[in-house]
Amino acid sequence: MARKPAHLQEDTLGTLRAHAFELFGRFGYEGVSIGDIAKGAKLSKGALYWHFPGKEALYLDCLKRLHDIFNEDVFAPMRQSPDGALGIVIMFQGLVRLFADPRIQHGVAGYWLIPSTPETAELIAAQRAFESESQKAIADALRRGVAAGQLDLGDDLEDMARAIISLIEAFVLPMRHLTPDEIRPLIGVLARTLFRAYAKGEQLTALVARI
Repeated sequence: MARKPAHLQEDTLGTLRAHAFELFGRFGYEGVSIGDIAKGAKLSKGALYWHFPGKEALYLDCLKRLHDIFNEDVFAPMRQSPDGALGIVIMFQGLVRLFADPRIQHGVAGYWLIPSTPETAELIAAQRAFESESQKAIADALRRGVAAGQLDLGDDLEDMARAIISLIEAFVLPMRHLTPDEIRPLIGVLARTLFRAYAKGEQLTALVARI
């Protein structure tokens, strides 16, 4: 079979990745077949296997795309802030941005439905690594805030970082059924509660009042 011109290969790959990303996000790994993806992208299975050796490789590609979106909207801006408490504010602002991101408008709860089987070990490892890195980034920001005298977390710092990750996931799971305008007040309440409980100084609390 003759190879397609490069620009047509890129178009096909883009279409394939977009449909796979949406289907996996809605129905999870087990809820989507190669046939479903090929049909949604209007491709043959052969065309799909031209780009990916199997379902696991395609899912991992989509999972990494999801992680990139989270990093772009939320965690990278937070990491770039030398001010720890402000970094946490930026994280909450990033969550508002994330839930309005058109790339995930159809929902991504399916990416938390990876079954534990030998064939999915790499997928589970990638998801756990991302969650661990994200939790560490939050803990580092909280730690900088404590060191600067902005936050007083006592012995709660690591638990707070884990709690924030859990709450982010709790927002993600129903997002297909909630609009960004419905999610934003929930994020604002969480941010204000955190800063009222742990921030030292009214200036920081005022920063999150606008979320």
